[in-house]
This record gives sequence, structure tokens and C-alpha cells, in this order.
Amino acid sequence: QAFPYCTALISLFSRCSTMASDKVLSMEEVAKHNTKDDCWVVLYGKAYDLTKFAKVHPGGAKLITDAAGMDATAIFDPIHPKDIMDKLLKPSLTMGVVDAATIKPEHVAKPPEAHKPKPKKKAVKADAAEEEIEEFKKPPLAAMLNSFDFESVAREVMEPQAWG
Repeated sequence: QAFPYCTALISLFSRCSTMASDKVLSMEEVAKHNTKDDCWVVLYGKAYDLTKFAKVHPGGAKLITDAAGMDATAIFDPIHPKDIMDKLLKPSLTMGVVDAATIKPEHVAKPPEAHKPKPKKKAVKADAAEEEIEEFKKPPLAAMLNSFDFESVAREVMEPQAWG
């Protein structure tokens, strides 16, 4: 009773810091936020407002805005650590926990189709006029001496957004 003001402040701060993240949302509510100007994305069952973050995302805004209003966990998981959003974003950008029972297949973002680079080298058969296409072969890691070597291989085997 000696410090009622301090007790009230502690109570207020603890309620504020957990308010948004404790809110339970339906996927239908998240799906309403599906534009580049109002972009919520679900990752590991939590909805995040990524409207501002998309503009500074190292992989480009399109990756995030394409998943606006959807669960993008399947796309996000192979590339990022699970806890990165909680480390990078302010707690106020965690909009709440999504009720898993409300997530339908149409709410789940699909990864883009895998891009298979076209072979670049062609070899002409000596005995025929037909061209045979050689498949790109990655050099051994020990033969890659600098960043230019890594980039030349990346151009052949990765999506441009992943390396460029």
C-alpha cells in the first residue's frame, strides 16, 4: 500500500505488452488485411502487421505482399529462424494468435513454383546437326575462390530474388 502509483503502473505496462499478442483472431479477420497498404501475414500461428516492414524487407516487398492476408509459414520457414519476427518487430505489430480451426486451405500461401534454370551451354554433336544441351554442373566448393564464383553458380541454380 505504500506505493499504489507504482503498482498501478506495473499493472498497466504488463497489460499493454501482452494485449495484442494474446488476442485470438480468426483467419477470416486476417484475410481482410490483404493489400500492400494493409498487410497482415500469419507465421507460426501468429498474425503480424507487416505493412511497413514489407518496404524494408531484404528480399523485397513483393514476397510479403503476395502473402498478405494469408498464412505464409510454409514459405517463411525454410529461409528464416522461427523466432525472428519476435526479435525484429515491435510487440505492437503482433496482432494476435490465429485460431487454427479457422485456417482453410485457401488461406495458406503457396510457394512459388520452383524455377529450373535453362541450361546455358550447348554442345554440337560431331556426327549430327542436332544440338545437345549440357546440364549445368556445379564446381567443387574448393574451386570457388571469391564472391564472383559463388554468384555465377547462384545465377544458375537459384531464383534471382534469392541471390540478386
